Amino acid sequence: MLALAMTVLGHWVERRVRAGWTQIMAEIAATYIEAIIQPHVAALGSDVQRLTPAVEAGLRAVVREGALASQVRDLKIWSTSGELIFSTAGPPRGEKIRPPQLARLLAGEVIAPAQNHAKAGEDDVIEIYAPIYDPDRRRIILIGEFYKRSALISAEISQLKYALWFLIANIGCGIGVALYALIRRASRVIATQRAQLEANVERASALAKRNSTLRRAADSARISAALTNEEYLSRIGADLHDGPIQMLSLMMLRLPPHSPDPAIDEIRSAFQPLIEQTLGELRSLSAGLVLPEIRDLSPVATIEAAITSHERYTGTLVGRSFGDLPTEMPEAIRVCAFRVVQEALMNAYKHAGGSGQLVTCDFDEASLVLMIEDAGGTSLVGEALEAGGLGLRGMRTRVHALRGTLAVTKTETGGTRIYARLPVRPRSLTASVDPDETPEHRG
Repeated sequence: MLALAMTVLGHWVERRVRAGWTQIMAEIAATYIEAIIQPHVAALGSDVQRLTPAVEAGLRAVVREGALASQVRDLKIWSTSGELIFSTAGPPRGEKIRPPQLARLLAGEVIAPAQNHAKAGEDDVIEIYAPIYDPDRRRIILIGEFYKRSALISAEISQLKYALWFLIANIGCGIGVALYALIRRASRVIATQRAQLEANVERASALAKRNSTLRRAADSARISAALTNEEYLSRIGADLHDGPIQMLSLMMLRLPPHSPDPAIDEIRSAFQPLIEQTLGELRSLSAGLVLPEIRDLSPVATIEAAITSHERYTGTLVGRSFGDLPTEMPEAIRVCAFRVVQEALMNAYKHAGGSGQLVTCDFDEASLVLMIEDAGGTSLVGEALEAGGLGLRGMRTRVHALRGTLAVTKTETGGTRIYARLPVRPRSLTASVDPDETPEHRG
C-alpha cells in the first residue's frame, strides 16, 4: 500500500512539475518570439484577416533562416476570429481554433498543450499559442502558434523527474522503515501485554477455583453445623426429659398426700404448684428441642408435622396452604423449614394468642417459600425486631446458613407476617449472601 501510494503521488507530482515547467518555458519563449515577429506584422493594423506577400515572405525567412531557425520548427498565424491565415508548413486549409481556447488567447493567456507534437525522426517540440499585440495600443491583433524545439527543456525535465523520483523513493523508504519500526514495537508491546493478560487470567482462574472450593467447603460446613446443632438440641431435650423432668416427677410422687402434721401439709401446698409449673415448662422445652424423625418425610409432610405438633401442644387451630412442592428436598432444607414454622407459630401463639394463624408454603424459582402470619396481638413487629429475641435471631441464623432470606413485616390487619425463602438447587446453595444483611420482603 505504501509503494502504491508513493507511486501515485510521484506520478501526480511529476505531471504537475512538467506542466508548470512547460508553461513557464512557453511564456518565456512566447515573449522572445513575439519580439521577433512583431515588427513584421505591426504595420498591418487591427482586425487583420490576411497577410501581405511581403509579410509572409519575411516570416518564412525568419523561421527558416533567421534568428528563429534553430528554435522554431513551424509557425502559424491566426486571426482574432480564430481562422488560420498563415502557415510555414503549407497553405491554410480552413482550420480554426476552438472557441474555449480562442477566448483564453484573446484574454492574453499563453497556452502550451500537454501533448507532444514530435514526428518520427524529429526532435521533441512544444506547441505554444500566444497573442501578438499592437506595439502602440497594446491590443491583440493576431494569434501566433509555433512549435519550439524542446530537446534542452526535455533534458531538464528528465533530470528533474529523476531527482523527484529519487526524493520520493527516499521519503517512501524512510516512511516504510519508520512504519516497520513502529509496527514491530507495537507488536512487542502487544505480545508482552498478551502474556501478562494470559498470566492474569490463569491467576484469576486459579483464585476462582480456590474460592469456589472454599465456598463449597464453607457451605458444607454450615449445613453440617446446622444438622449437628439439631442433633445437639435433640440430645439436650432428651436429657431434660430423662433427667430433671424424671426427678421432679419422682419428687411429686414422694410428697405425702396427707400428713397429720399441719406444717408438712402447708409445705406441700406451697411447693406442689411450683413443681407442677416447672414440670410443664420443662416438658414444653423438651418437646420443642427434640426434633421429630423427618429423615424420610416429604417437604409437605415435614411442614405438616410442625403444624400438627403446634396444634397438639397449644390446642389452637392453624390454617395451611400448600402449593406444588417437589417430593424430595435436602434434609437441611426440611429441618430448617420445620424449625422456622415451629418458631413462627410459637411466636404467634405467645403474642397473638394463636388468632388467625396461617402457614403458606410454595415452590418458586428453585426456592422453598414459607409465609407464616397471624391476626395480630399485643406485640408489634418493630418491637420484636429491635428486641432481637432469640427466636427471631435463631430463625435468621438458620435461614442465612442455607443462603436464604428472612423478613418480618406487618399485615394489612395489624398482624405479623414472617417470610422465608430457602434456595433448593445446589447452585443456589453456593450463591453469595451476606449474613449481616437485613432480609428484604420479596412477596
